[in-house]
Amino acid sequence: MAKWNVALSTTEPYNYVGMIQVRQGNKNSETMAATISQNGIPVALSRGKAYLEAILSNGFAIQRAVKIIDAKNGKIQYTFDEYSMQALHRQTANFVFYHGEDQIATTHDYSYFVIKEVSIKEGDMGSYWQPVEALLAAMVAF
Repeated sequence: MAKWNVALSTTEPYNYVGMIQVRQGNKNSETMAATISQNGIPVALSRGKAYLEAILSNGFAIQRAVKIIDAKNGKIQYTFDEYSMQALHRQTANFVFYHGEDQIATTHDYSYFVIKEVSIKEGDMGSYWQPVEALLAAMVAF
């Protein structure tokens, strides 16, 4: 199930998708579904491939495979992964579509925001998570 459902166009000058905010480190839960149209008509994606392309705020450009959910009605789904969430803050992206080796269309750009994960991974500045109960037990023992 998608967290965000948006409509994107290959012909409209601006795609407003609202606030797409993904948390860095979330695995398989930050999913976006999109309906792709061209001149108000769904883009037929049968026999094609779709990719997310993004220029990240850290300077890297990525291309990640997108799942085509309903080819006839132009519906796709993308689950953000460690590559698309590697840089924090505002990222610029679009979807690109191919038939064979030929690029047939791209959506106009849209933005998504990556926010820092709450937990600190082991080894980062020596910090770690401790349950409140364990902290209280340590204080009582002291």
